Amino acid sequence: MTLDGKVALITGSTGNGMGRSTAFTLANRGADIVLNYGTNRGQGEASADEFASEQFDVPAATSEDEVDKAARMVMKAIQDLGRRAVLVKADTKKEEAVAAMVEKAVGEFGKIDILVNNACGAWDIRDYTKIDFEHWKEVLSAEIDGAFLTMKHIVPGMRKRRWGRIVNIGLNGVLRMDSTKHVAPDFCLGKAARAWMTTAFGLREFCRGITVNCIEPGLIPHMTFEDALDAAKGDCAKWKQRESAVSHDIAEIIAFLCSEAGRFVSGSTIRVPC
Repeated sequence: MTLDGKVALITGSTGNGMGRSTAFTLANRGADIVLNYGTNRGQGEASADEFASEQFDVPAATSEDEVDKAARMVMKAIQDLGRRAVLVKADTKKEEAVAAMVEKAVGEFGKIDILVNNACGAWDIRDYTKIDFEHWKEVLSAEIDGAFLTMKHIVPGMRKRRWGRIVNIGLNGVLRMDSTKHVAPDFCLGKAARAWMTTAFGLREFCRGITVNCIEPGLIPHMTFEDALDAAKGDCAKWKQRESAVSHDIAEIIAFLCSEAGRFVSGSTIRVPC
């Protein structure tokens, strides 16, 4: 399932989770990579990546310098795989930032074939009556506006070439949440919207050679930088011995959907239990 000659833009792709694993995996399959990072999730709040990192002992970068350093490490690793990579710090909630990011990517590579909407809002568990309205809007904007804006600015090029792959990252069980469980209502609502966009846009774009699909994982364990890179290369003993899904499992599903083998899968939601 080679991706030689393809260009993939992955939002939220330099943290500890699925974005980074996806970047490594697609690069190892032959794709050049546009690494996006920098969507602001709000002060003093934990992102889904940071929440999972706390649960599974993989420390998340916190300071601006650490975030930038982590992004450069991911870019260098991809270049060491023999692929081209460009790093774009952009807030996907802002249209001007998304437009500039796409312009830079197309200027560098000439096209964008694959879009993975991984950047997300903050996972902040609280009673919905206690949610600050600004926080509510911020999370929904990251989940909904971010995915919409990247598709708005990237899909026209895909239509012209009559080839494209879009994968939205959702959340397992988001439409079946037990109200007694501890959840982040705004985060879950945003993920549900991504599932709707996937179904609606996936059916609309299929005749143009573009597929749109959604993967719904739970809060999965993250991998260390080294393990994620080794897994992408097919050389990670820890991954082969895993007992539940980790970030590389999601990356493998994305790689399939983005390949020619995934041509006739569109408008689908793939749930990954953890």
